[in-house]
Amino acid sequence: MNTRAANAYRKGDLESAPKHVVLERLFDRFARDLSQAREAITAKDIQKKAALLDHALRIVGEFSAALDHAAAPELCANLAALYQYVIERIGDANTKLEIAPLDEAVTLMGEIGDAFKAVHAR
Repeated sequence: MNTRAANAYRKGDLESAPKHVVLERLFDRFARDLSQAREAITAKDIQKKAALLDHALRIVGEFSAALDHAAAPELCANLAALYQYVIERIGDANTKLEIAPLDEAVTLMGEIGDAFKAVHAR
C-alpha cells in the first residue's frame, strides 16, 4: 500500500471513530512518542527527538484546548494545570537531554488515559 493511501485510510478511520476511541489512541500515541523520544535521546538523535517531542506536545495541546471549563470548572482547571506541568517536563527533557522528565510525563498522562479508558469501559 502506498503512503498516500495509508494516510487516507488512517484519516478516514480516525474521523469515523467514536470520540472516546480517538482519545484512547491519542493517549497511546503520546506514550509511544515519548518512548521513542527516550530512545532518540539515548542515541543522541536530536532531530528525531525534536520531532517526537513536538508531536507529543501537540497532543497535550489538543487535550488542553478540548477542556470544557464551563461544564466542569474545577476538573478542567486541575487538568489544565497538569497538562501545563507535562509540557514543562517535556521541555526540560528537550533542553537538558534527560529521560527522567519524560518518564514522569508518561506516568502522569498514563494515569489520565487510564481514567478515561475506565470511564468508557463501563
